[in-house]
Amino acid sequence: MKVIPSLVLPMLLALSAPLVGASIIKTGDVLDITVLQHPEFSGRYTVNERGFIEYPLLGEEPVINISVTELMNDLTFLLARHIDNPLVLITIIDKPEITVTVLGQVVDPGPVKTFEGASIQEVLKAAGGPTPSRADLARIKIIHHDKSRTPDLFNLDSFLVNGNVDDLPHLQADDIVIVLAEGKSRKVKVIGAIQKPGLFELEEKMNLFEVIYLAGGPTEKADLSRVRRFTRQENDNVTEEVIDLQGYIDKGRMDKIPVVMEGDVIIVYAKWFDWKTLLTVLNNTLLVIVTIQAFAGIFK
Repeated sequence: MKVIPSLVLPMLLALSAPLVGASIIKTGDVLDITVLQHPEFSGRYTVNERGFIEYPLLGEEPVINISVTELMNDLTFLLARHIDNPLVLITIIDKPEITVTVLGQVVDPGPVKTFEGASIQEVLKAAGGPTPSRADLARIKIIHHDKSRTPDLFNLDSFLVNGNVDDLPHLQADDIVIVLAEGKSRKVKVIGAIQKPGLFELEEKMNLFEVIYLAGGPTEKADLSRVRRFTRQENDNVTEEVIDLQGYIDKGRMDKIPVVMEGDVIIVYAKWFDWKTLLTVLNNTLLVIVTIQAFAGIFK
């Protein structure tokens, strides 16, 4: 082990003292303690509400309301019992670096490096920002590492409107921020040749046949061989398909009928031709012919 001459130690301490001597330690400060060539005695320690730090050699000795120089001298004296010529340097970190895990609807989820006192916006920015289409900024869950059973729910949208800084959450090291996804609509729209067109709440997993009958069922002119469905995908693209629902019914394949998704739009088209209409047309045509023949007979 390299030993620092005893004459050098006071000189180094004297040089460092003017830089930090005026700093008085208070509750909440983060102390960066460096013991040269001894990482086992080095680290960063937060002064807790009782005025202590979890430094192994200090025990229950408070460190608040004393200068940084005084604490350096105290630690130097304590460490001298364990190592030769200890050189202790202590600084107060204004904005200590912390790690916060950001999950959910962000571009780059995972742990991010930030600093104590960072705003929720800065933490989200460090994670690439919220996803543009799915993130629900009104429902951001914050799980504090020391209160994991009672997570907070923060409404960033509301804060951006009212600007009340007292509403901002205080993020700490090892906290977890979860940006929840926007809740999808549980409703589907059914329009066209049905008895009660409109919006309907999906009560459970329902197929196309069940949803149409949820809307009162098809009208007499409904063409169940041409049912069009519009579905919004995860990437916000809309797909459409024409489903031959009558074919499923005729073949007895009710278990194969497509399931309706939340937010779907269902259109049931009407038949442009049916037998009832044909018979009506034929009947009217016959009446016209008979009428013409009758008038022809009168004028002979």
